[in-house]
Amino acid sequence: MEFYSYLLQKRKRKIPRGELWISGEILRELGLEQTQESLITLSINIGADICFFSYTSPVQSLPVNSGEMRLLIKKAHALGLVCGVTVDGPFERTVREHDFIEVIKWFYNPDRLEEHLEKNTALAADELMAADNAGADLLILCDDIAYKRGLYFSPEQFKSILLPLYRRLKNSIKGGKPMGFHSDGNIESIISFLVEEGYSVFSLEPEAMHLVELCRRLPENVIILSGIKAGWLMGPDLDDNQEAEMLQYINDLKNSCKLILSSSCGLPDIRSLERLKKIYRLVV
Repeated sequence: MEFYSYLLQKRKRKIPRGELWISGEILRELGLEQTQESLITLSINIGADICFFSYTSPVQSLPVNSGEMRLLIKKAHALGLVCGVTVDGPFERTVREHDFIEVIKWFYNPDRLEEHLEKNTALAADELMAADNAGADLLILCDDIAYKRGLYFSPEQFKSILLPLYRRLKNSIKGGKPMGFHSDGNIESIISFLVEEGYSVFSLEPEAMHLVELCRRLPENVIILSGIKAGWLMGPDLDDNQEAEMLQYINDLKNSCKLILSSSCGLPDIRSLERLKKIYRLVV
């Protein structure tokens, strides 16, 4: 069964929902342990449909070959949740190891850049294959390659340097399991290349892209993991008119694509969690 149809059938909800990132601060505020198992508890408590894990989560890192991810997914499945695993991409890992500006300079010195990207692509592939074998329903490659105005480099550099690595990572997953991609910022200039490589789920920043218009140009099988703006979670309280505008935006997006309701920014604190819970109550 196609993933989105499976999700709708399993969870019986018109708009499925789930957050890619939840901070450890929220778990502390709620008196939960700093473990990824606590993410299962929180997901159930707030009425999420998908619980996302990661081998490199700030909440709790997991050794790739430990079997812990399999146990987490098994427990989440037993409680009726669908499970996703996020994996940091090669650009994200390289930036974490080195100064951002230095890494951008390396795009004009590809030989030096290649060494670091190759190493980090191998690490990402190990995590993707381990998550696949652990029983994840959905895999998301997370590589922050853009800001609000576009890519940090040219689309041509993306195609020649990063796209072959993303192709290799997608091909490391067998059996048709859905593979997604997340980046902050505006990736409209290269999203079609990712679709051509078989990426079918996109976590996108609603403030950076006109998602309703974009969705109308994407293939019908593409799933958008988005719809909640950062300001709704972290800005001033919404008045009645703003709430109506929010609901209209989400409804328009739902009518334009296969939508999983989520933020791009994640949940940094307890206030954002309370805001999310209110959005969940309003969206039916």
